[in-house]
Formats: sequence, structure tokens, C-alpha cells
Amino acid sequence: MSSKSTIGREIERSSLSSKTLEKHNPSVAERTVEKLQSYDFRAKLPKILRYTAIAAAGIIVLVVAASFYTARSKPAFKFKPEHAHLSTDVIAEVNGYERTESDGSTPKYYIKADTARTFSDNHQELENAYVKVFAADGQAFDEIRSDKAVYVPEANKNFTAYLAGNVKIGTRDALNIETDGVTYTRASETAETDEKISFERDNIRGTAVGATVKMADKKLELRQDVEIETFESADKMAAGVKYAKLNAANAVYDQNTNSIELSGGFKAKIEADGRKSDVTAGSAVAWLSGNDTDPSGRDLTKLELFDTVHIVSNDGKMTTIDAGNAIYEKLLDRFELKDGARIVTQQDSTKTEIQSQNAVYDRKALKATLNGAAQVAQGSDYVKGDSMVVDLFPSEEIKHAVVSGNTYLKQTAPDRLVQASANELTVDYGAPSKLRNARAVGNSRAEIVPTTISDYSKATLTTPRNISIDFKGAGLLAAMTTDGRTTIQLDAPGNAPDAATKRVTADTVKTYFHDSGQDLSKAEAVGNAVLEIEPVKKAPEIYNTTVNAPRFDCEFFPTGNNARECVGATGAKTVRRPTVAAAGRGDQVLTSERVIATFDAVTKDLAELQAVGNGKYSEGDRRGIAERFTFGQNDKVLRLRGGEPTVWDGRSRAKAPEIDWNTATQVSNLRGGVSTTFYNGGAMGTASPFSKGNKPVFIASSEAVFDRNTDTAVYTGSARAWQDDNYVRADKLTILQAQGKLIAEGSVQSGLYDAKVNRGGRVSTVPVFASANSMTYNRDGRTLSYRGNTDIRQGTDRITADAADVFLTENNEVSRTVADRSVVITQPGRRATGDHVEYAADTEIAILQGNPATVNDSENGSTSGSQITVYFRENRFIGSGRGRQSPNARVKSVYKTKPQE
Repeated sequence: MSSKSTIGREIERSSLSSKTLEKHNPSVAERTVEKLQSYDFRAKLPKILRYTAIAAAGIIVLVVAASFYTARSKPAFKFKPEHAHLSTDVIAEVNGYERTESDGSTPKYYIKADTARTFSDNHQELENAYVKVFAADGQAFDEIRSDKAVYVPEANKNFTAYLAGNVKIGTRDALNIETDGVTYTRASETAETDEKISFERDNIRGTAVGATVKMADKKLELRQDVEIETFESADKMAAGVKYAKLNAANAVYDQNTNSIELSGGFKAKIEADGRKSDVTAGSAVAWLSGNDTDPSGRDLTKLELFDTVHIVSNDGKMTTIDAGNAIYEKLLDRFELKDGARIVTQQDSTKTEIQSQNAVYDRKALKATLNGAAQVAQGSDYVKGDSMVVDLFPSEEIKHAVVSGNTYLKQTAPDRLVQASANELTVDYGAPSKLRNARAVGNSRAEIVPTTISDYSKATLTTPRNISIDFKGAGLLAAMTTDGRTTIQLDAPGNAPDAATKRVTADTVKTYFHDSGQDLSKAEAVGNAVLEIEPVKKAPEIYNTTVNAPRFDCEFFPTGNNARECVGATGAKTVRRPTVAAAGRGDQVLTSERVIATFDAVTKDLAELQAVGNGKYSEGDRRGIAERFTFGQNDKVLRLRGGEPTVWDGRSRAKAPEIDWNTATQVSNLRGGVSTTFYNGGAMGTASPFSKGNKPVFIASSEAVFDRNTDTAVYTGSARAWQDDNYVRADKLTILQAQGKLIAEGSVQSGLYDAKVNRGGRVSTVPVFASANSMTYNRDGRTLSYRGNTDIRQGTDRITADAADVFLTENNEVSRTVADRSVVITQPGRRATGDHVEYAADTEIAILQGNPATVNDSENGSTSGSQITVYFRENRFIGSGRGRQSPNARVKSVYKTKPQE
């Protein structure tokens, strides 16, 4: 009893002095414990002997007791393998336990507990434990509290502590952690747990299942079911108004870098400024603001998101953001999106979709910068390019966009779409979803393409420089203006065979649209303008038309983008070229002060082409001039009007107030007083009855028809042809050059040849004049055939008959004349009649035949018979009975005698 009391008092004194010993000399404290353990062993020795005596009988009870102790201890602590078999022999138990471990004057750690049990292997069990671990400087420290703990000392003044029950850790960097169980290793300054934990640092708090707290490295590793909440201020944290909630499978909170790495399926909910956002990604890094001098400012400032980023925000409109990887900067409210960026905003019924390989979406500044396959779609509008800078309205709809590299713009309407492309493109909206202007710069192209209507022409504008497209109202087309050499092309609608493609090229082109905003109303092409009309169908008689003028003004039909009329001025040149080369067809060139091209409403091909003011025409060796030329596509007739319309070629020239030239049939109609000049007699070929081949032949009439294919010309209405003093007049003159004929019809009068007359040995040449109902000159036999009321005059000699054929020499002198029916020959004082007469010019002898033929001579009397020979030179005649019909007829003569004086 005395020994026991002594030992008990020693233990009691140790409980009073242990705190003091630990503070002043830890080594002395350890020797004191060993001494107490020795006393305790001697005091309990009798009990041990008794227990040994009954050990065999009570072994089962001991096994059960040990099992109960083990089962009771397992839920509280999860020991490391090296600590799995700690001693169960309690050698000391101290209430109000405290212990400080120091390195010289620098404290290493401090342990405090309500109760401390020390076991034979020197480990301790602590109740209501408190552990303070100091940093290397001995100033800053980490704190750990728990309901109970197991303390296992280690070499180099290190230890491992197993803590359980309401474990609370407060690090030197203001990180606070709560959990049910922790393993703390002093050597690495690491606390580990598999339990659910909650943590908090300034404006950051969260939970997880399982964690590693690396206090020296200032890292918190969260292993499972991570949830972190961030608050913008301490006040908002106190009020529970969080900014973001982050979830992930695991995470690492690095206090050195002020970052949290979250992986294994990241999710976040962010609320700020009336906007709610849901974020998902494969993993993320959350960057925090604030520092040790401003812990209240610690807040989420940036999120780096990796692997299939998906963000949905709603602030009255819904915005969806997708990317392979992303960075979100809270202060700027800006997203940096990589590896396939996509931003979709739904505002009422309008959807705005932004895509690119990489993008910077500055939501606060309402701007997006896109790089790589950039594209924006909004309603019926679509823009793309290699890169793009987009300004947004507060509704996050497109306000302005600058697009670079392989740019393309498309606006879609029910029956047409507008397309534009260029090196650079600028798009401007006057209001949300109301496109105001698009400007294409460098190698620009704009198209209006029909989508459903077959008679709608596709319109294309191209220029190496700029195109400006203006819109009105709800994005309706208003005008297109170009800068630099420009071509506007209107394709043949539906490529119909009777249609044509039209092109206008000029230094600048401006187009205007009807109120519908879908159809062109007019176009202005200024500066070295060219209009080209290219029919779909190709044939030798079908021509491509090209018109050059300083400018063109084109009007369009109300619908269909089809030109109605194009006016070119001033100083226009038109060239029509066969679509298929063929003999006899060449370029048709027409110049004038103005040109007016009118198009057919049905076929959309050229209907009429007018050249107005000092018009000049050429085709091969053919030429024409007039004040105004009008070409009709349907009848292929070129009409010359105004001034002095004149046409000519290498052989002749013709003038008339009205000239209609059928370019298809090569037949020309001249009206209103025609005058024609053949440059020489040979120009009429062999159809000329005129003698002088080197002098011009003139033909005039009221009207004329020329057929170039058959080489014929028909003059009607007071027709007259002449060369010097030789002429032929008639109601109608027909020249058949291929047949070598000239035919005069109606009231024919001619003076075409001469006759040699020998009177009294004196030879003279006298003109021969003839009239008849008709006359035909025939190169075969060089004959002039007069028919109907023929009247031929040669000096004072005259022959009338129903018909007469005059045979000419090479010099266009009469060689002989044959007249038939009702023949009458008159000379001064002499008259002869018959049915047939043949006159030989070389002998001046006429053989008159009839039934009977008669001659009445005022001096020599009269003679009748079947044949009478008249000698004009000798002024005598002889009758005979031989005739063509009655060779045996009698001759009757009556002679007059002069009275004798």
C-alpha cells in the first residue's frame, strides 16, 4: 500500500509538473516518463502474476476483449501500414497534457490534450487534441484540432498524428478544413483524409470526399466529389450570395499560385449581374484574386477550361458557348476560346451563331475576335472568312464585323440569296437583325442568285477593288456601288435557248433596287463602259453584241433582275459578231452619240438596239450613215432614219430618208426618195446598158429594194438611171446583176445608145431615144427589148411598134433594130407602115414587111406590097412582092410627078 501510494503520488505530481517539464526541458520529461513507467511496473507485478496463473482459463475472455478493443479502434483511425500494430500497453495517462518540441529556441510543434495515454511504444492517444505545427521561422504555424488523436513520434523530431472526430485544420495561410478523420505527417507537413471534408479560405469554401493538405507547399488536394463556392466579398459570403459553384471529381487548390485545378468532369454554376451560367468541361483551372495583405479580396478572377467546354448563360437571352479549350476572365467578362469555338445567342426568335477555330469573346466590351475558319450566322445572314472582328449590340447580335481573308457574305430570302466575297469584308447593322451595309474590298464579287423562280436572272458584280452593298428596312437590298473596274453580269434565266446573258463593265457601277429589296431597278455604269449581250443559242445568223460607251444607265423590269433598257452615252460604239463564223458574215460595227438597248420581257434577249446621233455602220465593205439606227432582234432589220441615211459598199452608194436593212436576208428597203450611185458602169456588172465603164451610173426612184444575196435591185416610183447623157426612166427599174439584165417597166423612156448617120457622104452620130411600156437590157446578145407602145427616135427618123429589139455594138451603138406589130416608120415627108421591120445601122436600110407594107412619100408617091426596102441614105424605097407570109403578092405603086414648066 505504501509503495502504491508513493507511485500514485509520483504520478499525480507528474500530472502537475509535466506541462512545466515539457516547456523547459523535453529530454527531462522523457526520462521522467520512463521512471514512472518503472514504478508502475513494480506496482502491478502482483496482478500480473495472478493474471498469469489464470491465463490458460481466461484466454477466451482475453481474445474477446482484444477483439472488442480492435473493433472499437478501427472506425476512429486509419493507420499507415507501419503503424498498423501499435502497442496496446498503456504505460501512462496524463490529464491536461501539453507538449512543445523545439529546436533550440525555435519551436517545432506543440501538442495539447485533455487526456494523453502513453503506450509502451511511446505512441500516445489524445483526447480533445490540439496540435500546432510551426513553420521553419518558428512564427507562422498550422493548427489541428480533433476529438481524439493518436500521436506517433518519429525520428528527427517528426511525428505522425491520426486525428478523428470533429477534425479542424487551420493553416498558416488561413485555410480552414473540417472533417472526421485526418492523418497528419510532420515530416512532409501533410494532412490526409478519406473522409468528407469542408474547407474555407477567405471568400472561398468547398467540400470534397478525401483530401491531402500539403501545408508547407500550400496545396490542398481534393480527391472526390469536389464542390467549391466562391464569393465576391466577405459580406456576400456572410449573406450566402455566391458568385460561382465549382464541381469536379478531384481538385488541387494551390495557394502559392492562387489557383484551383479541377479535373475529372468539371461543372460550374456562376451568378453575377443578373446572369446565370452553367459551365462544363473535362477539367479546369480556377484562378483567384487577392493576397495575404488583402484576403477579403480573394475571389474567382479567371477560369481556364479544358476538353469539350460547354457554357450556357441566361440573362433574359440564352447564350451557349462551346470550345475545345477556353479561358474566362471575370473582371473583363471575356472568353478566350480555342480549338473550335462556337457562340450561340438566342434573342426572341433571332439566333446569332459565331464560330471559328479560335476566338476572343469580350462580353463586357461587346466584341468578338475570331481566327481560323471564322463564321457568323444571324437570322438569314451569314458571314465567314479566315479571321473576323465582331462588335455586338447589347442583345449580343451582330452590330459590325470586319472580315479578312477568303471572305464570304450570304443573305437568304424566299426566292433569292445575296452573296458577296472579297479579300476583306466589312458588315454593318443599323439595328439588331437589320443589315445596313456590306463593303467588300479587294477582288470583290457580289451575286444575287435566284433559288426558285425560273425567269429570275442571276446578277453578278465583280471588281478588283471595292463593292458597297446598301440595305434598308429589315435587311432589304437598296443599292450596290463599286469602286474600280467593275463587271455586272445578268445570266440568261434558266439558260433558256432564246435568252441571252448580259454584261456591263465600267470603272464604277452603282445598282439600285425596287422597294421589295429583291429586284434590281436600275444600274449606273460610269467610265469606259461596255455592254455585252451573249445569246445562249449559237448560229451564224445569231450575233453577240458589244457596246462601248463612256457610261450606261440601265432600267430593269419590276421583277426578275432582268434588264429592260440600257442607254449608253456619249460616243457609243456597237460591235455585233456572229456567234458562229460563216462566209459572208462578219463583224457589224455601229457608232453613234448614244445607244439604247431594249430587251424583251419574255425572252430576256435583246429586242431592239438604237444608235442615236451621227450614226455610222459598217460590215465588211458595207457602210451606212444616219442620224439614228434602230435594229430589231425579231425581224433582224437595221433601220436608218434621220439626217441623210446612206449605205454604200465597194461598188455603189444609196441614199434615202428611210432605209431598212434586213441583216438576216441581206435585203434592204429604201423609201422616201432613193438615189443610188454605182461608182462606174462596171459596178453594175453586166447588167448596165450604159456604154462608159469608167464613169458612174446614177439611179433615182421613190423606193428601192436591194437583195445582196441575189444581186438584184428594184427601183419603183419615177425610177431613173443615167450616165452622162444616157438614161432610162420608168415606173420601175429592176437590175438583175447575176443574169446581166436591167428591166424597166411602166412609162419607159430611154436614151441609151447612139446611131451613125450618113447623109450625103457626111457621117454623124446621133442619139437614139426610145419609149415603151417596158424595156429589158440583156447582156446576152447586147439587146434592148422594148415592149408595148414602143417609140424609137433617131434624129428626125422615128419607128413605132408594139415591140422592138435593138442590138448594140461593143461601143453601145446600134447595129440593128427589129420591130414587130403595128410598125410605123416616119421621116420628114415620108411614112411607112407594116407588121415587121428590120433596120441595119451599117447600111441604114430598113426592110419593112406587112400585109401589106406601105410607104407614103410626099414627093415620090406611095408603094404597097408584102415587103418594102427603105434606103435612108439614098432617100428612096423599093417595093417587092416577096414577104414572110405572101411571097407572090402583088406590088402597087403610085408615083407623083412634077408639072413641067
